[in-house]
Amino acid sequence: MAHEESKLQSLAISPPPSLLEVDEHATSSNDSILLGSASITSSVTQWEWENGRRYHGYKAGSYPLPNDEQELARIDLKHHVMMLLCGAHLHLAPLYKPRRVLDIGTGTGIWAIQMADQNPETTVIGTDLSPVQPSWVPDNIRFEIDDIEAKDWTWADNSFDYIHSRFMTASISSWPRLVRKAFQHCKPGGYFEMQELDPRFRSDDGTIEEDSSLAYFNELIVEAGVKYNRPLPKYDEHYAWFEKAGFVDIQQIFLKSPSNPWPKDKLLKEVGKFQLLAHLEGLEGVSMGLMCRGLQWKADEVKVLMAKLRPELRNRSIHSYQTTTVIVGRKPETSQSCNVPGDASSSYGQAPLTPTSTFTGQPESYSSSTEEASREEYQNNLPYGSNSKPSDENINDLTPVFAVQQRPTDPKLENPSGRPWQI
Repeated sequence: MAHEESKLQSLAISPPPSLLEVDEHATSSNDSILLGSASITSSVTQWEWENGRRYHGYKAGSYPLPNDEQELARIDLKHHVMMLLCGAHLHLAPLYKPRRVLDIGTGTGIWAIQMADQNPETTVIGTDLSPVQPSWVPDNIRFEIDDIEAKDWTWADNSFDYIHSRFMTASISSWPRLVRKAFQHCKPGGYFEMQELDPRFRSDDGTIEEDSSLAYFNELIVEAGVKYNRPLPKYDEHYAWFEKAGFVDIQQIFLKSPSNPWPKDKLLKEVGKFQLLAHLEGLEGVSMGLMCRGLQWKADEVKVLMAKLRPELRNRSIHSYQTTTVIVGRKPETSQSCNVPGDASSSYGQAPLTPTSTFTGQPESYSSSTEEASREEYQNNLPYGSNSKPSDENINDLTPVFAVQQRPTDPKLENPSGRPWQI
């Protein structure tokens, strides 16, 4: 048990204060810092072009973001940002030797490739509408062109130890349905993890003014999502969907990504540099399809808005950030919908997540006694407690997490709000 406690303590990565601290020495300068489900036919590889950007051809129009090289670079950049925020972990679910993993909306495949490379005994499937993934990949990974919005998924029920979904914003018409489908296809005892961005820009100190371009963008992007039938959920909406779908041991954290290097904290300053680059290079692509299709804007109107946004995004006196929700739920072993095909032995959930020195997302080696630990003991040893549910609508009153946190044992680290620490 002492060994386990030492592992859990290693998760305490510098809990931040209630509000992100501004770097008072920052200047106001504007310095920038195999394809399975659909065979490779012309309908899949024949791209759509709109307003100078390239879009997917398979199920054309169902996803409003482009898939050209500029967008693919932004996707990989966002992956790097998430690795920084999550302490170099590919996942926060407490996985242990997962056999089958599904990556929803795999994009460039960067997450799935790293997951497969660091878990050679795991079969990883990445799915997307666009065949833009590389061909030189680990032997234990395959990419499938498929529509996750389809009524019926192509995989058997109860077939995945872990399902991963990240940055599906503007991709989903019904988020509760997506969570239900993930529950349906998870094995009993398996995990579903969502890492989803709330695209609304916020500030804790009121530096986003009501008449600013950032505030205007918030209104427009939400309206465009609704009209395009791709609603953009707020950061705190996911928990209820997991609960209603039937997941248990639901845990979540909120990650703040500053829009530029305005924070004092070194890690968040680094995140801000990459986030600014992602905005400057990619925000137009993110907005163009939604606003032109959803709001019937012209491309030139979107470009004018972007030109007004860029100075505010660069301005370090505007302490803006976006929020990503990381939420994990476990499918009960006794779920009535579960009918495990083949070998029903558990291959996951026995060891809590621990940091590693590389981008592995893997737990360290554990003894056989750990592998045979009871579910009750495992739950007692979860680093964040179980079923931590947000109790306040105001994100400023919740713990603003930028990395994995251990429940504090030092009174000086207690959450000033008096509420339980969140994951």
